[in-house]
Amino acid sequence: MTANANSASSNLARAVRTRFQSFAKTFYFYTRSPIATIGLIIVLFYLLVAIFGPIILGGDPWRMTQYLSFHGHYIYNVPQPPSRYFPFGTTFEGYDIFNGVVKAARIDIMVAAIVVLSGAIVGTFLGSIAGYKGGLTGEVIMRVTDIFLSIPSLVLAIAFLVIFSRTLNVMVLALIVIWWPTYTRIVRGQVLSVRELKYVEASVAAGSSSVRTVLKHIIPNSIYPIFVQVSLDFGNVILTMAALFFLGVGFAGYWTPEWGNIISIATTFSSGIPAITDYWWTVVIPALAILILVVSLNLMGDGLRDVTDPRLRR
Repeated sequence: MTANANSASSNLARAVRTRFQSFAKTFYFYTRSPIATIGLIIVLFYLLVAIFGPIILGGDPWRMTQYLSFHGHYIYNVPQPPSRYFPFGTTFEGYDIFNGVVKAARIDIMVAAIVVLSGAIVGTFLGSIAGYKGGLTGEVIMRVTDIFLSIPSLVLAIAFLVIFSRTLNVMVLALIVIWWPTYTRIVRGQVLSVRELKYVEASVAAGSSSVRTVLKHIIPNSIYPIFVQVSLDFGNVILTMAALFFLGVGFAGYWTPEWGNIISIATTFSSGIPAITDYWWTVVIPALAILILVVSLNLMGDGLRDVTDPRLRR
């Protein structure tokens, strides 16, 4: 009994050590790219802001702080420029842009994580079935996938929000519906090539069930492109959500701390052009918050692509 326990413990330790060495090697290849490393550092900074920013600022994390007056002057419709009192200035209706930008990091990143991970899970499951089983089942899955891909994503999201309700849950559901077909197509293509490999044929010949073969051999060797797609889609989801708020179909009112919503406030109350010419900070600062994160995610995705493709490890 003791010998068996020692053997199991030794095997576990060996497996953990092997995994750690593999991760260390992958991380080494990743850090060989300075640009990808910078992208990773910036993304980690945004994550820290999303986690701790609203806690440090205090107040309602779902509402931007609003000031109706400053030093005795009514500032409701007069945005204040950046200063030591307002680091990023204020926008129309007296909302503090710094407060909104920091709180928006949590909402945007949280929604992006839920949407991308849910879409990846659903797409991986359906793509694996379509690629491995094929036949009528695969055809039905892929034709439904093609139908969803043929509908413009923004139009579909707006339709969901208008028909059902403009809430956070509906927006998340609408974005998941938009995103799963992409992963289904990617995974199906990978599975079609992996299922023809010798070790998969050997597993089937040894009597492995279809479920075991898919879970143990097919999916683990087909999901590497998913990692890259996930990193890129984080930015795409944030851009799509910002666009929905800018178009006026967001899930709450002007008080919602969301980067696209902050831009929408500026352009709505200034009739567009003055927001850029007279009150540039009301548009530029939240736009820079989106730009820096999305570019960093793309840089990180390029690094992941390089380390997951052995041909690029040179």
